Amino acid sequence: MRLAGLVALAALLAAPVAAGAATCRPVVERVAPPVNPCTGRARVRLSAVGDVLLHRSLQAHGLASANGYREMWRYAEPYFRMADISYANLEGPVARGVNGSFTAVRDPGPRLDDNVYTGYPRFNYHPRIAGQLKAAGIDVVSTANNHAMDRGALGVDRTIDALKAAGLAYTGTIKKGAARDFVAYVASPAGAVAFIACSYDTNGISDPNRQVLLCYRDRAELLALVRREAARPDVAGVIVTPHWGGEYSHAPDANQKSLARALATAGATAVIGTHPHVVQPWEWLPGAGGTKTLVIYSTGNFVSGQLAPMNRRTGLLAMLEMCRAPSGKLAVANAGGLPMLMNRTQNGPLLTPAGSTSGPVSDTARALVARHVTQAGLTVDFRCSEQAE
Repeated sequence: MRLAGLVALAALLAAPVAAGAATCRPVVERVAPPVNPCTGRARVRLSAVGDVLLHRSLQAHGLASANGYREMWRYAEPYFRMADISYANLEGPVARGVNGSFTAVRDPGPRLDDNVYTGYPRFNYHPRIAGQLKAAGIDVVSTANNHAMDRGALGVDRTIDALKAAGLAYTGTIKKGAARDFVAYVASPAGAVAFIACSYDTNGISDPNRQVLLCYRDRAELLALVRREAARPDVAGVIVTPHWGGEYSHAPDANQKSLARALATAGATAVIGTHPHVVQPWEWLPGAGGTKTLVIYSTGNFVSGQLAPMNRRTGLLAMLEMCRAPSGKLAVANAGGLPMLMNRTQNGPLLTPAGSTSGPVSDTARALVARHVTQAGLTVDFRCSEQAE
């Protein structure tokens, strides 16, 4: 969420990425005309990151201190605060007091006990993560992914309770017996923006109450939701966040491409995907009302324990600028992205920006992303300059 000034910038610069004394700053610059026609100069800025995938090492670090998770992604926070809306995929339940057998038990507190709170292959995170995502500037998360049912139906219910308690909007799951409305609304300067998430599957774990919206099984329902929200006069735009595609593949598959076309036609302003754990291409598709819909097939991971090979270590922080199209609805005017690198340091896991001045490893990450992503008129960077002695 954009704030008056970058509240977190001082803390960010206290630990620069570049070696030696340096002054570093986050940069977002518009460098080309809008892809879609705009009526007026007003913009709504959306930042989006990929999977919050908390393997054991990340949970241990995150729970070791009051702000352990925020320390891990501290270099990303200024970008969240430069946006009007910030989004992430929360890949795992946040289910207090639910064990791996989907049974309610005594909660151990903020401790990785390998019973209630666990890492791969069936995740469950202490609710502290929800509050720290909110404090970092994240406004809305997807809860529809292949780990959504890792604590069963009770886990879905308690995850929703935890997110509501943290004031964090969510999309893609519902409580047992609730109405089938998977939409989250987030305020913006242009009005409410609707977010709709779905997942390709739940890792084969049964979902007897249909609490998770599935992209392909529930395709007709998903498209009806997009059309409904796109037609509402009180909704400025619709962002769809599917969890789809093949793991570790840089190429979107036929199912992704087919659904992307249908979502664009139904009225999606943008489609921002996750699940492959690597970056996949961006594409502009014909949308509703004569506009073009931006499809980001995968942003890769945000934070995870996947530190090798390089493509799994590299994720993308996407930044979209949206404007009012002649139809009156939001359309993506410009978009860009900053590669982000997961690192193992002496002080624990750390996510760092692969800025244009950050060194050879960052150059490798930037080259990897550039092979798959064509920026659209927005430069997102992290620039450091050596201080004079």
